[in-house]
Amino acid sequence: MANATDKALNAADIKRPHTLASIAADADVTKRTVQRWLTKAGDIGALEGDTRYFSDAERDTLLSYQSKRQAADTVVDEPATLPTTPTEIQVFTGNHRNTLAAPQFPTEFNLGSMRSELATVDAHEDPLALAEQFINGADSLMNAMAEDEKAMAQKIAQTRQARQAVGRKVDQLKRRNDIYALRTELLADRQNVETSALNDDFSVLQSMGNGGSGL
Repeated sequence: MANATDKALNAADIKRPHTLASIAADADVTKRTVQRWLTKAGDIGALEGDTRYFSDAERDTLLSYQSKRQAADTVVDEPATLPTTPTEIQVFTGNHRNTLAAPQFPTEFNLGSMRSELATVDAHEDPLALAEQFINGADSLMNAMAEDEKAMAQKIAQTRQARQAVGRKVDQLKRRNDIYALRTELLADRQNVETSALNDDFSVLQSMGNGGSGL
């Protein structure tokens, strides 16, 4: 159990500052190319949200596939194999056969003259390069969509958090308003009683004035 805990802590301490996009930029390749390297490398890196992060060692593992591809693309020129000269065989057939002169075959051909007039071909010069550009554009657009969705989700979470906080304060405010209404009613009654008693006290002196009957 302790070994598993130690491994988990060590894995958490690994710094993973690299992403597919940053590795692609360092290697001067497309993000899709790095994704193909990741497929060959297996389950490496750590997925956080929608983004996978890689350590320096894991990045080097992915970049090793670029070196392997460059090595595979390097073609070593081999010396051309000279045609072997067949062994000459002499056959004597007698005088009943005539040896014909070898026909002369053309060495240049025009395929355009052999095609049908309807066989007009429309094709891109490099369709794979165009496909790569399309895929890169689509990936960029989908990444932007994902970032926008993430921002909207964060805004919703913040709004929900604000609504919950305000809702609690609303409940407190309603309860305090009920208490305030009850207390002010009681305080008003007490104030009126005190004011009435004070006025009664004032009336004593007032009754002693001119025209008053006194006590």
